[in-house]
Amino acid sequence: MTILTFFLIFFVAFSNATTIIRGDPVAISTFRPEKLQLYQSQKENGYNWTEEWFENVPIDHFSFTDARRFKLRYLINLGSYKPGGPIFFYTGNEGSIEGFAENTGFMWDIAPQFNAAIVFAEHRFYGKTQPFGNDSYKEVKNLGYLSSEQALADFVELIVWLKDTRIENATKSPVIAFGGSYGGMLAAWIRTKYPHIVNGAIAGSAPVFWFQNANITQDIFAKIVTRTFKTSGCNVKTIVAAFDAIDELSKSDQGRNYLNQVFVLDKKSQIEKIEDAKFLKDFISETMKSMAMIDYPYPANFLTPLPGWPVKQACQPLKRNPSKSQRKNVWLLSHMVSLYYNYTGTTKTICANPERCEGPYAQLGDPLGWPWQSCTEMVMPQCDSGLPNDFFPKTCPFTIEEFLNDCGKTFNSRGYHPGLIRPNWVINNYGDHFPSASNIVFSNGKLDPWSGGGWRNTNTREGSLVSIILEQGAHHYDLRGQHKDDTDEVKKVREQEVNEIKNWIKQAKEKFSKF
Repeated sequence: MTILTFFLIFFVAFSNATTIIRGDPVAISTFRPEKLQLYQSQKENGYNWTEEWFENVPIDHFSFTDARRFKLRYLINLGSYKPGGPIFFYTGNEGSIEGFAENTGFMWDIAPQFNAAIVFAEHRFYGKTQPFGNDSYKEVKNLGYLSSEQALADFVELIVWLKDTRIENATKSPVIAFGGSYGGMLAAWIRTKYPHIVNGAIAGSAPVFWFQNANITQDIFAKIVTRTFKTSGCNVKTIVAAFDAIDELSKSDQGRNYLNQVFVLDKKSQIEKIEDAKFLKDFISETMKSMAMIDYPYPANFLTPLPGWPVKQACQPLKRNPSKSQRKNVWLLSHMVSLYYNYTGTTKTICANPERCEGPYAQLGDPLGWPWQSCTEMVMPQCDSGLPNDFFPKTCPFTIEEFLNDCGKTFNSRGYHPGLIRPNWVINNYGDHFPSASNIVFSNGKLDPWSGGGWRNTNTREGSLVSIILEQGAHHYDLRGQHKDDTDEVKKVREQEVNEIKNWIKQAKEKFSKF
């Protein structure tokens, strides 16, 4: 098995694109740039916190015969907190918690007006929170405790302790959960399963329907990526022609040499035979999917440094019709790859083959974490159909059998077997349409391919469940910090979210006053 991409906010992709394992959200490439800024320093953006540890967390919350414990890391800031104020609690995703603290500026921006405490909790088995230390990923008997359900129980234990012990006069403090991508799913689920603990949730770009039996088509991700590029000016026919040209050029020595040169491929990932065209096409496909997710209106370095509206810039050379020259079509596509991996101009070579190169984001969390969750509970079917649905090489249909084959290549040595996968567990455990849930905002942006699995695809309200759709929104854009180049649309969305939070806090305080 080859891992193409480790997603910071969600997702790792296996090289066989028919069996893509994705998770926050947010594709991270296998390329290692010389100067990589995963997140700004606390001093630069004003986000300051204290790293602390919550001791004695149960390894297994659902067993009364297992007394083992571990410690969970969290980041806390009480600078805006006043006794009795709310607790803004981020439900950590699949990576080191600092990355999420740095990229969820919305919480930091609004905390002062609410006199709120800020807490970012790290997900078990990610970052420094390793329940079994260096042996956490060693074998199935340890990995079996890596699940969303166990993580939610961790967060509940932490919240109760924060209110009772760590934070002054917080026993009646309302708790508002925040999360983006997988973290957004966790925020929605913790409000749904533990409404007596969490009073409301902002679930940004949470693909809560991206599971079997939830009426999501397997190729919707690719369809939305294609739509994002097309509306930004790209000529779909030119992109398809470029992918076809890669296949043709890989058939000759001269053609392979050209591919190696035009994409500036590292010696570790040279195109050496016809079959190598596949990993290059997969690599380019994942690059385009990543760019669509982070198509923000201003320069940002979330995943990689990029200019504002990067998809629009990537489409500049791809506006024209396909050339009769295969090399010309590939050359046009190479500009998009160069923009993503070398916008700063400091990159010398690109490593496109994940079997031969170490990914640059390993420090964010163990790269096996999300694949394990994908191979057990978080089975999120996805594939590419090709034209007319999308401009990617055809990989559909997604099949559990082929998916299990990839899972086995990764985890068989650790004791994995097909009986461990539960494709329907998430929907059975958490539900799909949330008929009994309340006080949740589901926000999604139409530029973000993960919006295809969102709770609703239109602006709507069902009781106190709210769906907010940003026409020009990328992956959890609304959760990012305020910026001078923010769209008017996202400013209004954040105002709406603030009003929802105010209402939830008011409800909670009225309830607490009765006791």
